[in-house]
Amino acid sequence: MENVVHNPAELGEIAGKTRAELGLRQSDLHTYTKLNPRFIGEVEHGKTTAQIGKVMQMLESIGLEMVIRPQTCELMANPHTLGLSKGRFWSSGDQLPATRIIARVLADPAEPDLVKLKQHFGMGLILATWKRLTERGDIAESVVPITRMMLRKLATAS
Repeated sequence: MENVVHNPAELGEIAGKTRAELGLRQSDLHTYTKLNPRFIGEVEHGKTTAQIGKVMQMLESIGLEMVIRPQTCELMANPHTLGLSKGRFWSSGDQLPATRIIARVLADPAEPDLVKLKQHFGMGLILATWKRLTERGDIAESVVPITRMMLRKLATAS
């Protein structure tokens, strides 16, 4: 099964679950890879500063590989389950394209909603959607400065 990972915590959760499903302990993985068990545990708990080469070695040792591809607009989500603060007149469908959900929030931003979008979809997709909307002039001029300020703050937050 293919998983899209947006942050180190998600990557670590998948790695830990896969290792456990293989019946391996962290110490078993250490024996096989010579990676420090502490490092393995840190990766599985979402360490944000883990060395990419070691992470890739760890993933390969449990049968996982990292795939890099452009973000797709086909990513779907149920906007009602995201916990957004504002009712945004969502259509009756349960699943909407992520970019449509993001565009709705960017057009009438609330900082807590942007934080939730970042956690769920990742900052890259938010910024790519913002860029497309502003290039096409699909955001009201009165909202642009406020949204831009919130996005800058969100992008620099850890």
